[in-house]
Amino acid sequence: MEQTKDYSKYNAQAVLNEVENAIEAGWSLPIRMVYDRFSIFDWWPERLTVAHLKQMRTFLNEAIKLGYTGYVCFKVGASGCANGMWAYKTPTTDGYSPKGAAIYRSFTPDYTYYGFCDDNETWYPAQDKYDSLKTTKMLEEAMKMEALI
Repeated sequence: MEQTKDYSKYNAQAVLNEVENAIEAGWSLPIRMVYDRFSIFDWWPERLTVAHLKQMRTFLNEAIKLGYTGYVCFKVGASGCANGMWAYKTPTTDGYSPKGAAIYRSFTPDYTYYGFCDDNETWYPAQDKYDSLKTTKMLEEAMKMEALI
């Protein structure tokens, strides 16, 4: 019988607990040493700073508030490169992003915007307005509007 690996350490609350502990300790560590602990799958800067951790905490608190308590992952960005924070409603079963509803927030020092996808994996807002949701309030309002359509 094949054993199932436990990926619960990548769920929103578990990662938030790690983030809170790191903020309290005032950590600034090489990402290569802590990427697994914080569900970071890619990065550009070499260090995970307290400022990064505080952005992660804000995102995770919002995700949990909105019911996205499953798998979370991070791509720590830098100016002009790919980046992001993702939270899913469901946990992962294989260590990768599950299918279904998710929220996204950019993770770069230059700008902040949000997005979300439904259970059918349709992302909002539309591609031509991908960066139009600048605040959590705008995200929440867009999610309410989409639920009415």
